[in-house]
Amino acid sequence: MRIKVAEHAALFYRDGDLVWDDYLRHRQFQLTETAELLCRRFARFTDVDELLAPLGGPERATIRSLIDELLDARVLIAEDSAEHRAERGLLAAWSSWGAGARHYHFASRTLRDTPYQDADEHDAALEARLSGGEAAPPPFRRRATEHGPAPLPLPALPQRPDWAAQGLLDVLLRRRTDRAFAAGPLPVAELAHLLRLLGGVSPSRPAIGRSGTVFKTSPSGGGRHPVELYVHASDVEGVGPGWYHYDGLGHALEPLGPAWDRERVVAAAGDQDWVGAAPALLVYTGVLDRTRWRYDTARAYRVVQMDVGHLSQTAYLIATAMGLGVGFTAALRDELVEEALGCDPHHEIVLGLTAIGPLPM
Repeated sequence: MRIKVAEHAALFYRDGDLVWDDYLRHRQFQLTETAELLCRRFARFTDVDELLAPLGGPERATIRSLIDELLDARVLIAEDSAEHRAERGLLAAWSSWGAGARHYHFASRTLRDTPYQDADEHDAALEARLSGGEAAPPPFRRRATEHGPAPLPLPALPQRPDWAAQGLLDVLLRRRTDRAFAAGPLPVAELAHLLRLLGGVSPSRPAIGRSGTVFKTSPSGGGRHPVELYVHASDVEGVGPGWYHYDGLGHALEPLGPAWDRERVVAAAGDQDWVGAAPALLVYTGVLDRTRWRYDTARAYRVVQMDVGHLSQTAYLIATAMGLGVGFTAALRDELVEEALGCDPHHEIVLGLTAIGPLPM
């Protein structure tokens, strides 16, 4: 029999122990030093009898017993077995995206016996945590400090602007990704209305729950709304060029730093020249603790990604109704954007950006 170590798992150290992470079956267990060394001997398909032949009787029996345990645990797999055929299918399907992508997908994939709480049980568990003094992360963030630049208040706007009278179907059918913008500034009123509708509390349901649940114009898993909005203004009427954080409660822009030149914008946007031509960029990040507080499972990472999809579509529709050019991209160099925003990627992750500007005639 020829066997080798399985390739549908990841290894990492935890508290000095080597952990085998079988992300397909959601199992983790420690590998002993002997098991680790044995796995190295089976990096490629190797005949078991040939490997054991030079060993004495007692040692051969011990190693054979350990091999059988590792086969039962599916750390080792036999050539042409069902496990081997399944692994070949997995590796072929995910080869171009690499080990990291398949690890993420299958680690956050739910299995047939994945437990779920019903809504009442979940709410009761959250209430117990709140009653025990565990505070939920706030649903809004303020970046302004006492010694920093003062926030820039944005103009108050009517609840029902003229462009809001358009039919939803008409707006949906006109929606496009625009990669060309007219020269000239973006009016601050249009940026303000876009930010207010994306990042502010919904006027129809303004209450913020005790657990930090909030309602906005886009849906969010558990009402957590982990997505934060940042603005890069290069040509916005009434707003100095620079990086800003949008304060959704105060409806204000909080200055973070100087504007980038076009070359730096294009570099951060994966060398997409059209992004550098936009007078304003909305950059989306995800504050993971907001979603994690309610859903502390790997699956919740997917929910954060879904949330930015909902939000960016809302941005598309609002901008389209306004008659603006709009385009979304996730092809970013995260590290460059993190540095501009002051994001700690362990807690706040870069998700994408929307470019906004007047349409060319």
